[in-house]
Amino acid sequence: MIEEQAIVIKTSKDRVTLEVVRTKPCGLCGQVRGCGNSIWGKIFSHRSGYIETRNDLNAKLGDVVILGIDETFMLKGSLMLYGVPLLLMFLGMMIAISFAKDMNEFYTLLGAVLGLSLGVMMIKRVLNEKMQMFYNEARLIRFK
Repeated sequence: MIEEQAIVIKTSKDRVTLEVVRTKPCGLCGQVRGCGNSIWGKIFSHRSGYIETRNDLNAKLGDVVILGIDETFMLKGSLMLYGVPLLLMFLGMMIAISFAKDMNEFYTLLGAVLGLSLGVMMIKRVLNEKMQMFYNEARLIRFK
């Protein structure tokens, strides 16, 4: 289980809104809060780490809790995030190669760029529409 520390910033009946406190840097530059340099962060316009989830621990406003998510879910999410654009990039290349008779390399490159762009747009749309589904996988494990 992957665990992160979070602070309860809002409570309702059976839900809490949490602000995720990054305690580990991502490895790119070592910065803990507000990276701003990540290409994926720019593409998907990531905002601050607010998550709404079920209040299994009866946490109160201001409590520091440990939030956990199963590794298999993270693996599936990573596969979707990286796999779909790459698959569509290769599919675009194959379609372009099959239709192109002259200037094969140019059309192959164009097909790859179009496929990759389509894949990134699809993933961005899915994440924007179904982000709460991903957040529901996170569970409150314990108080810190």
